[in-house]
Amino acid sequence: MIKKRLSLMIDQALVKHLQGITAFNAEANLVGYNPIEKIRGGLYQWVAVPFAGTGVFCQLRCPNATQLEQCGDVSNIVGEEEKKFDYDELILIRNYQEALCKLVFNIPTFDEIAKLVGENDFVLSHKKAELEAINKTYEENKSGMTEDERSAIESQRQVLELQLGYILPDDTMAFITKWAMGNDVSDIKRITKDRFLSAAAMAKANNKAPTDYISGVYTDFNKHEIDAYALMVFDEYLKDKQAVTEGKYTWKLGRRGK
Repeated sequence: MIKKRLSLMIDQALVKHLQGITAFNAEANLVGYNPIEKIRGGLYQWVAVPFAGTGVFCQLRCPNATQLEQCGDVSNIVGEEEKKFDYDELILIRNYQEALCKLVFNIPTFDEIAKLVGENDFVLSHKKAELEAINKTYEENKSGMTEDERSAIESQRQVLELQLGYILPDDTMAFITKWAMGNDVSDIKRITKDRFLSAAAMAKANNKAPTDYISGVYTDFNKHEIDAYALMVFDEYLKDKQAVTEGKYTWKLGRRGK
């Protein structure tokens, strides 16, 4: 099985290098904006990475801010409202996650994992057969299908195509994304919208950056995210305020006309 072969591949290196290494050492409690490798205490870390629910120790490389930016335009910061992504957006996200995996996996490398999966993963073969069966069913019955039935089949096809288009399991890609972006060692997810707004307002008033008014433990990549998002929140606030003011003015004019 792939998990056993991966474990064997890294076992010798793990015994040699794992002793004394921790994913989050005493230096990690650094306040401010620092490279992930400084927060984690080293460029390489041995981490139990989930592969379809089973943890496998792999050596991961800490990426820098420039490398993360080159993987794609994705941010840790999301709006308070839950967004439903369309198929094209999901493809972009998966491409970003795969780029991170190629960047971060060191022992074994992404290519070594991909080779093992391609040779041994019977789940992929099963999904290919499932997709073929769905396509055949659709072609044979599409003339008599309702719009809802067509939509349901299309959703099934898209899910399978996503799963077949990317080598690694969903839990692996999700874990690597969070780890590479430093979500486990950063306070980025704790910043509220009100805090972003307050920081942006202070920055505008004093000709500084919003990050000058947001304290905590953050990666250097977080600095770009926070500055951009805080200013966006501030611009939205000004637009909303202007709309309310204009609405009140219009209402008063209407009242006078009466």
